[in-house]
Amino acid sequence: MKKRFDILIADRNPHVRRFIAREMAAAGYRVQEAESGADVLRQIYRNEAIDLLILDPDLPDVDSAVLLKRLRNRIPFLPVVIHAFASDREDHPDYLRSEAFVEKRGASIERLKEVVRNKLRQSPPVNAGGACKTDSDRT
Repeated sequence: MKKRFDILIADRNPHVRRFIAREMAAAGYRVQEAESGADVLRQIYRNEAIDLLILDPDLPDVDSAVLLKRLRNRIPFLPVVIHAFASDREDHPDYLRSEAFVEKRGASIERLKEVVRNKLRQSPPVNAGGACKTDSDRT
């Protein structure tokens, strides 16, 4: 049986966050939303599985480099897609270049869906505890 993937969308702008959530839900993903770095950590560290994080690096309460480091230390296999403006990438090239990147612009939602789909195909499934999911966990 095919698993429905769980995606966490973290963006400080509620309009952008809800738009991406609607689009991802329409594409067949289960979606959760986070408005801050603390919210991201709270949701990912819960027992619910998150298969991928879409992250705007301009969250209000945390430096994104610190957030990504904490996530990588605890859940090294969690796929992350950075969804930001090109200027954000230029401001933080050291850590943003190590993650998949989709620039926020006019029709970026289709590109975002494509990158998410590809990342989920490439990455080993992960649960919130950081361990790889087994085939029995996926059904």
